[in-house]
Amino acid sequence: MNRFIIALLLSVFSISANAITITVPTGLNPGDSYRLAFLTSTTRDATSTNIADYNNFVTAVANDVPELALLGTTWTVIGSTATVDARDNTGTNLNVATGAPIYLLNDTKLADSNSDLWDGTIDTAFEVNEFGNTVATVNMWTGTSPDGTENVGFALGTVSAIYGNSSITTGWILQGQAATSAARPLYAISGNLIAPIPIPAALWLFGSAIGLLGWMRRKAS
Repeated sequence: MNRFIIALLLSVFSISANAITITVPTGLNPGDSYRLAFLTSTTRDATSTNIADYNNFVTAVANDVPELALLGTTWTVIGSTATVDARDNTGTNLNVATGAPIYLLNDTKLADSNSDLWDGTIDTAFEVNEFGNTVATVNMWTGTSPDGTENVGFALGTVSAIYGNSSITTGWILQGQAATSAARPLYAISGNLIAPIPIPAALWLFGSAIGLLGWMRRKAS
């Protein structure tokens, strides 16, 4: 919880690359579950057949941002190899769990749930990087079909893989295909997060605890 409060403070007061990285979306109640997602500002090829390579890549990108590193969450790629579907790699399989709302790092909602993520449309263009900046239209490696499964024959790690773009329809995950030797960004999503007590209330509770401790010490002396 202490790490989360620090991250919350950073998300409000810290500025990264001219944009605020918002790690606790507005409108959530304390205890609400949610997830965060971003588009990597750095790129890599899609030649590896091992999903762990892509997960490690997006995790390293996230951990370079203090606000994200302090969340202490896991980061996975929204991408598919021939052996691992994106929806399973990210824990967004609608047949397994309902899932929590997913937000980009500029306080906009990407999807309401797992089923909403994979129903053919998303709530807003997936074009916000780890710094909370909106980026120009680019093509992102996904290797994935609109339902979150591997695009057979064109997954990550093949000769030619599927990429997405900034569309809010199926194009966000499946726009075209290209040689996997090219360097492109990737989509990343966090593990499940819990909205903390708002900062004013948290600080009030901390101050009250300190005051109570001081009072108890005075009474004991």
